[in-house]
Amino acid sequence: MQFKVCIVGAGPAGFALAADLESRGTSVLVYSHPTHIHHASYVIDKGCLRASGTMESSTNIRITFDMRDVIAFSKFIILTVPSTGQETVLCELKEFALHQHTIITIPGNLFSLIADAEMEIGCILETNLSPYSCRMNQGELVVLGKKSFFFIAALQNDLSPAFKDKIRRIFPIELKWSSNVIEVCLSNINGVFHPLMMIMNAGRIESTSGDFLLYRDGLTRSVANAMLAVDRVRLEIGEAFGFQLDSVIETSNKCYGADFTDLVDLAQNSEPHNKLRAPSDIENRNISEDVPDLLVCWHGLAEKLGIDASPLKAVIILVEMATGIGYMESGRNLRKLHLEDLTRSELLARFSVPHAR
Repeated sequence: MQFKVCIVGAGPAGFALAADLESRGTSVLVYSHPTHIHHASYVIDKGCLRASGTMESSTNIRITFDMRDVIAFSKFIILTVPSTGQETVLCELKEFALHQHTIITIPGNLFSLIADAEMEIGCILETNLSPYSCRMNQGELVVLGKKSFFFIAALQNDLSPAFKDKIRRIFPIELKWSSNVIEVCLSNINGVFHPLMMIMNAGRIESTSGDFLLYRDGLTRSVANAMLAVDRVRLEIGEAFGFQLDSVIETSNKCYGADFTDLVDLAQNSEPHNKLRAPSDIENRNISEDVPDLLVCWHGLAEKLGIDASPLKAVIILVEMATGIGYMESGRNLRKLHLEDLTRSELLARFSVPHAR
């Protein structure tokens, strides 16, 4: 019987995974939310999904706008929507019995802690990143790069080897199984890269409507220094839990098989990064996803663990001042993640690796 997978999210990451899966013999159904049909409509009108860049293909993709089709099509549901849209999807999923389904969120950003408190799902897994660096351009998928691995973990850690083999069949890259979802969340280095690059280039973005290359022109030495301050907090949180996290540059190098010496070297010379144009304004997922759903939860964890979280707080407050949005309150703080009432010792007992307790 042909292996079947549903992808919830008709954007670049979802379509890239769909094309990749179809090319390897997996049957795919892509769900597009009825209020976000822009990319799906282009693909339907063209009759196929055309991909260029590092993935050259023309693929017939099945698309639905009805969540009932998703539930019936496969027991494996992959969420590629931005984490800002995950709770909207969760509201839709609550209408169905999912105790036999597996949900994989790309990236997770601790979605499993929210979902597990609200409904029964057979298994929830999270990854730290999407396998692809990609964009949509007038309905055509442009794949700029493909990572060699990503980190993954399940909220329930008692996964059988046979089940892990099924998950491995879905993804075309190496899976690095992490201790738990906190380790996976801390491995999402978008929280180090994106918010600071946006807010420290905000004037340039707004005065030029993003007419420059975000990494090559925008990731200068001063921006890199600020990123490293954020990264040090991330690494210190990981150390408290006993995780062996790589630095931001080490993680990026391993993902893309590169050997850049530092962040500025990466910005200037990494092909998946140095051709990326800046967004036209700061109201985009580099801020709206990575600040509330990464920096806010890292900040909460750091404070609970007694770690100096001031670099994270500084970025969050600056973004709040620039956007007028109270991300510290609306984001994935410890209250939303159902971790607020845990003591430091209880938090460590639940999520740290055994030798760190």
